[in-house]
Parts: sequence; C-alpha cells; structure tokens
Amino acid sequence: MDGSDSIGASRTDDNDFRDLVEEVFDEYIVNEIPIRLIHISNDGQGLNFKLVDRNFVKEHFKSVPDEIYREFCNERLVDREGRIRERMKETFKYAIFSHRWLFSEPSYQDMPTEPMKVQAELEPKWKKLQEFCRKAKVDHGCEFAWSDTCCIDKTRSAELDESIRSMFRWYRNSHICIVHLSGTEDLAALERQQRGGTKIDVWFTRGWTLQELLAPSQIKFYGTNWQPLVPLYDSKSDRVSDTIMRKIEKITNIPLRDLKSFSPGTNRVPEKMLWASKRRTTRVEDIAYCLIGIFDVSLMIAYGEGNRAFFRLMEEIMKRYDKWDVFLWSGKCSHYNAALPHDPRCYPVGYQETLVKRRHEADNEEEWNTANYGIGDRLFALTNHGLRIKVLCLSVDLQQTRDEPHNSRYLTFRHPEFIHDVVVRHIGAKREPHTTWAIAVLDYWANSSGSGFIDRVRREPFTAFLLSMDKSHAPDARWRKEMTEEVIRIRPANHYENPLVELYL
Repeated sequence: MDGSDSIGASRTDDNDFRDLVEEVFDEYIVNEIPIRLIHISNDGQGLNFKLVDRNFVKEHFKSVPDEIYREFCNERLVDREGRIRERMKETFKYAIFSHRWLFSEPSYQDMPTEPMKVQAELEPKWKKLQEFCRKAKVDHGCEFAWSDTCCIDKTRSAELDESIRSMFRWYRNSHICIVHLSGTEDLAALERQQRGGTKIDVWFTRGWTLQELLAPSQIKFYGTNWQPLVPLYDSKSDRVSDTIMRKIEKITNIPLRDLKSFSPGTNRVPEKMLWASKRRTTRVEDIAYCLIGIFDVSLMIAYGEGNRAFFRLMEEIMKRYDKWDVFLWSGKCSHYNAALPHDPRCYPVGYQETLVKRRHEADNEEEWNTANYGIGDRLFALTNHGLRIKVLCLSVDLQQTRDEPHNSRYLTFRHPEFIHDVVVRHIGAKREPHTTWAIAVLDYWANSSGSGFIDRVRREPFTAFLLSMDKSHAPDARWRKEMTEEVIRIRPANHYENPLVELYL
C-alpha cells in the first residue's frame, strides 16, 4: 500500500467517525430529551424563560458535533458510540421538576414562545415555576428545564402518549431533578415525618413521584420556602447524602441501595408493588402508567380503560417474570383474571411476610439441601383459558363458617397434613353448600419426577391459593381462585408429596 492509500483510508475513517457523531447527535435529541423544554436566559435584569422545541435545542447546540469530533478523533475509543452519548448527556444539561400539582398550574397554552419575565407576585400560579427555573439556573447551572404541567401539550394525544412512555427516561437523562416538598419546611420536619410524629409530605403519597424519586441519577430536595434540605455546599445532589436518604428510606419502605442507584426491570415484583401500594393517582389508569418505567415495560396509553390498565401492566410483567412470589397478594382480584390483583394495594401484607420466609429458607438450605429442588412453578403463563400454573393441590374439608359484614365470612378448613386448621377470611359472593374446596400450594419444593412436596422442616409456613369448584356445573366444572383478605399460610405436620396439578385459573 502506497502513501496515498493510507491517506485515503484515514480520510474514510475520519468521515465515518464524523458521520457517527452527527448521527448520534440527531438521535439523542429526538429520542433522549423531552419534546419541549423551557429555555432560561438572563438579560442582565433578571431571568427570562420561554418554551422551545427540539429544533431549537438542535440549533442551540449545533457546534457540539464538531467539538466532539475534535475531542475524540485522535483517541482510540473501545465503545465510540457509548462515549459519544455520554458526552451528549454532559452537554445537554437540563433540570427536571418533581412536585405535587396545585389547583392552578401554568399549562402548555400559557407558556410564552418569546423570552418573558414573569411577575409571580401578580399571578401566583407562576411562582412555583419561576422558583424552579431560578434554582435550575443559579444552583445547578442548567440553561434548560422541564416541568410536566407546562411542557406537554395535553390536547395532542400522540404527544401525551409519548411523554408518559418516555417519562422515566427523561428523568434518568436529566442533569438534576429538583424536588419541591411543599409540606416540608426543613430537614427537621422530614425527620418528624420519618418517625411518624407528623403527617408525611403529600409528595411521598403520589403515584408519579415514585418514578421521579427513583429515575434521576441526581436529585435535590427543596423545602416549602425553596431552601435546600441539605445545603448545596454539602452536596449538589442528595443521592449521596445518607442524612436525607435514610429518612426517605423509612418513609417510603424503599431500600437505601435503590434510593442511591435504582435499576429498572421486571424483577422483585412484590417489593416494587409494595413501594407503590400507598400511593394514589387522580386518574385510575395512572397507577399502572406511572410504573411502566420502573418495570421497564412498554404499554399502550389508553385513558378511559380504567383498571384494565393495571391488568395489562401485570400481563407485560408476567411475560418476563417467572417467580411464584408474583402471586403473593391478597384482597380484591382483577376483573379480568381472578389470579391477578386489582392494584398494587393488594401486595403489602404478603410481601412483608415473604422477607422473613426467604431468610429462613436460606437458613434451611443446608439442612434440606433445597438447592437441588425448584421452588414453585416457573413456567406459569397467561393464556386464553386463564392463568396456567402447576400447584401442589390439597383437598380440604370445610369445618365451620362464620358470616361477617361487608360480604365476607370466616371459613375454617381441615386437612390431615396440616398442623392446625386453616382459618380464612373469604370475600365476595357466598358459595353454594355443595362447593368443593382446595388449598393450592405455590411455593412447594419440586423434584425431577414431576412431584411437589412440603415438609415441616421449614420453619416458615408455605403460601397458597384458596380454590373452589361447583360440581353442579359438571362436566364443565373447574377450579377457581377465591379472594381472601390475607395471604393463606399453611404448616405441614409432616412430609407430604404428591404429583403436581396443572390448573387454568
């Protein structure tokens, strides 16, 4: 190869790299930052802001591709595209807002498209937005900012859908998430909330603020009067502050490791549902939509579908989750499948108890060598006939019924393999006298022969569904899952083993 060939190859490589930078630049703006942002400027007399779109951002940063090209063109980058993206994120700094909506907030239609100085004292609804923009610019050096109340045109369904599905990513890609705790004056007030001495800030009770707490890589909490709860000279981001994060851990039941660095995904389903269980949303559908990013699933947005949104969320989660503890819930079932919960509020009791159970299972592993066995069915699936799942099924005798108010009753069941009778608070319609009952154990130990077993050696009880069958419907009679007020627990008297039964619930 002569010198001209080397020069030609070098130019080709340079052109390819320049094209890659331009391509990543365009993709990042279209896919990784919000549709619209607030541009914050200073005219020497104070801060102005206006609403801008991605085209404005692209034009504003038009010199960035050349800067990145010059910075990296002589470096050997193992992951060139990944490094370019990191550099983009460092450049496209925007602050993102997390807050509890007030009765009146600036809307998209209210926002100026030319620089405007807002007189918040004349129009109180602007005060919070003005303070947010000031903190973004002065405290965190961000020229751009995003607020959900005014940066989304909610009259355009396509834009609203994209915003909801992208929200977690937008918060994750922000330079800083600014949280305004309108009911918390200072760190001492947060301390009192942690200890149960006063009502917790409403920010900790809303559905959407759960992902706004977990998604951002950096977050800063401001109190009622817009003073940081932890001084800025201590830290620009509260993620690294044990002082505040341990208090939030107590308030939210979210482990410190997740508060410091959260990874989304379809894992630890009951635990994440526990985090959402005490939170509320104004729209019924939003209790599902606000969890899309946390579980890293894709879901079509369809306001008006009601509780079906949460059922569809569970469908998506179960396509990628194979642990029996997804059924560790109690209370009201979904209208669309009795084996699935109505909403996140069904999970807390079951999950808290399973923490203890898993610890004891680990203790018992050497004694029983349970590593040689599977726990529960990991091939369950939702089908057009219902939930297909293999269980260890034990027929039980109904010993006693005691009616309770609010369409419920206590049922007492007996089986020779149980140490004690099982007392269940059954909710819903009363069953006919000829109903057949069964207990379906979910977390049995399974062996290679296709059988399942339970054993008294485990110190913690096993978990089960309550099943019923109306034999008057023969030959079409089939087991159905019943709603119970609490998760059913059983303790075997001895070792009990039987072939597993495949059910469609």
